[in-house]
Amino acid sequence: MAKPSALDPAVIERIGELLRAHGLRRMASRIAVLAVLEPANTHLSVAEIDERLRVCLPAEDQPPDLATIYRTVTTLVDQGVLHALALEGGVTSYGLAADPHHHAVCTQCGSIIEVPAQQLSSALEHASAGSSFTLSERAGLTLHGLCPQCQQGGPSGQVK
Repeated sequence: MAKPSALDPAVIERIGELLRAHGLRRMASRIAVLAVLEPANTHLSVAEIDERLRVCLPAEDQPPDLATIYRTVTTLVDQGVLHALALEGGVTSYGLAADPHHHAVCTQCGSIIEVPAQQLSSALEHASAGSSFTLSERAGLTLHGLCPQCQQGGPSGQVK
């Protein structure tokens, strides 16, 4: 992982605009967490965010501690910047909430595939109509099954 990419001024500016668009102040911990999640284009647990921050931040910058990362992801989820995905085993992973999507989680290797929301919209509308239940805008499904690689006999072990 390249060290300077997380602190690139263009990345910091883009993240700052994202935070402002959600009514949030530009704080170092928020910028650092989002700078790790944005290029990863995946879901990461707090431990994985912490590990990547320690690798990508220059030695003179002190990475936020675990408690700060937890508070930061909680705030970013509450404000709709991130979404949380609870996985089996009690682990929660976090991803950018830019495009509405659902998740398909492989029960063999744990890979996560994002499914665009529009692909399941008619099924969700049908379920809502049949139950008189109104889904929130942040409603998301987590589907469990086998990813294409595990169906062919080899676990990928990666998040897609």
